[in-house]
Amino acid sequence: MLKYIGPFLRINILDNENIKNQLFHLSKESIFNIVFSSNCGITSPNDAFRDKSFSIIDDTINDLNSPLISLYRKADANLITLDSKLVWNDKKFKKEINIASNAYMTLCLLELVDYYDNFHDIDEGKYNLRDYYLTLVGEQLEFYALNLRNNEGIFVDKVDVCEPLVSQYQFIDKDNKFNFSTQALLMSAYYKYSSYGDSKEENEFKNFSLDILNMFVDFKDEIYNVPQDELIKTCFAFTVFYKYSHIDEAKFLLQDFSDLMLDNLKYIPVSALRYNLSSTALLYITCMILYKETNIKKYKLAGKKAYDVLEKLYQNDKGLFLKDPYEKENKIYCDEAILYLYAMILHNDTKKSDGENSDNSIVNNIYKNEIISSGLVLSWPDCPNLDDVERYKDFSSLPDNLLSEEHFKMASVPTPEINGMAPIFAKKMTYNSKKDSFNISKSTFDAYRNMLIFYVILFCRHIEKS
Repeated sequence: MLKYIGPFLRINILDNENIKNQLFHLSKESIFNIVFSSNCGITSPNDAFRDKSFSIIDDTINDLNSPLISLYRKADANLITLDSKLVWNDKKFKKEINIASNAYMTLCLLELVDYYDNFHDIDEGKYNLRDYYLTLVGEQLEFYALNLRNNEGIFVDKVDVCEPLVSQYQFIDKDNKFNFSTQALLMSAYYKYSSYGDSKEENEFKNFSLDILNMFVDFKDEIYNVPQDELIKTCFAFTVFYKYSHIDEAKFLLQDFSDLMLDNLKYIPVSALRYNLSSTALLYITCMILYKETNIKKYKLAGKKAYDVLEKLYQNDKGLFLKDPYEKENKIYCDEAILYLYAMILHNDTKKSDGENSDNSIVNNIYKNEIISSGLVLSWPDCPNLDDVERYKDFSSLPDNLLSEEHFKMASVPTPEINGMAPIFAKKMTYNSKKDSFNISKSTFDAYRNMLIFYVILFCRHIEKS
């Protein structure tokens, strides 16, 4: 009889694949929730989203608000009940539009277009979600071009000053600053969207993307004047664009910008690399992706300095990383935590692909202690139902292909329905060394940090499977 009860003590070491699969499920479902259920931004007035052609998608989609064509900067992650449904609190929205957040949101949707393309002739509803996302992306990109640029035609942050119940859009520039990295992210989004067809409209999107590329060609010397943090973001964005386009001109610019990034790295003290943790982790991730794409060893070698800094932050006795182990309290932002985790994951994957032994304990410990147990993820979308093809390996609904719940989430993290929190990453957490505990002081949705995280997760999956 005891064999039906199962073991008293369950000891399970998550491997890289389990962790990546769980984070993919979180990203995919969280993007769906934010874009279709949050109302945290400008929503689409287009009746095409209520068209019969989309009615065979999961029934819940027809009951959702119009999807977002632009995302606000900040919100409260505590959900409220309205008409017996959990919804975001629109009184807590910060109605500023950070253009980088929106670029990452659109790039996330484009990655999910590729994911749902896998359901052709397998699940009609999920495959139609691909077309739904693609239609939405087209609306978003058109909205950005018409409303989120300054007088010179550069994408900049805006403030939504439209009065309630007024249908016409009204925005003002938040400031005159612009970032090269954001222009490059949108260049990537416009180009990738154009790659799904050859209609006149899609060619216009491609030409618009190439106009941005020409801007970089004309003003490439200006890149030499940007801070290292912005240069790293620009190199990451160009890595994305080159992966999507394989345009030679983009490759030359990427090599030029990355050489500058790596030259700068030689003169940056270790203390600065520790302080700018998200930039250091993103630098390492970018170097590893470039190494995978080009097989040029200088990227792998140059990333070693960044990795050495990251690895030394890991506290083996605590099973987590700290920016300063001598401080009583360490404030760690969500993007720092996830980018650090993904740097460790890519390090392990690179060692494995090079035929070297890799130790999964750092990844496993950080994930369980610093991501899960800390409460950094406020809630986690539930696993697919047993009759959902996503619940099965290779989307084949055979009993032997059934994936365990651990493929999608950790049982210890509640769903939004249980704890009334949005399925997002809290903005930051504080680790108290004396108490050996984490505290999430404010359950705030930071659009930029969350969209960056979700896109890195989705894009790294794209790189791995390509």
